[in-house]
Amino acid sequence: MTSQVRDQSSWGRSRFGGGTAVLLAGCTGAALAVSGALALWALTGLDGSRRDEILLVAFVSLPSIFAMAWVALVDPGSIRDAVRRPDDTIEAQWLQRAQSGAFTDLLLVLGVVLVAGVIVDLAVSLRVALIALTTFAMADVGVRLVWIRRREG
Repeated sequence: MTSQVRDQSSWGRSRFGGGTAVLLAGCTGAALAVSGALALWALTGLDGSRRDEILLVAFVSLPSIFAMAWVALVDPGSIRDAVRRPDDTIEAQWLQRAQSGAFTDLLLVLGVVLVAGVIVDLAVSLRVALIALTTFAMADVGVRLVWIRRREG
């Protein structure tokens, strides 16, 4: 077994020096600090049900904050079985094709909805419209990606 294989782990190692333990400790510390700051803000600056909601968000967001810290702190070359150039994989090409097709669909839908909105005098709040368009775009990318995978994979 070579030393390079022994140095690689499923979690990787810290980008700034140290091994897996340093990386995990840094991610845990960052997650606790950010979530703790959010909870402290909720306890000192808010009252009533808003405080309870923010405290719940602070607790539930711990894994997500840990994951974001891991992405920022990990050395990509130290992860076992990681692809050296992920942008050159076939999956990345499939995703780009799905996203570009979905963007064309989104422009078409926006144009049709704008014309229909002018003719019918459609009154929709901006929040509802943005949620609907974002949901449509994300679903379109997902459907296109599955279709491309089945056709070519």
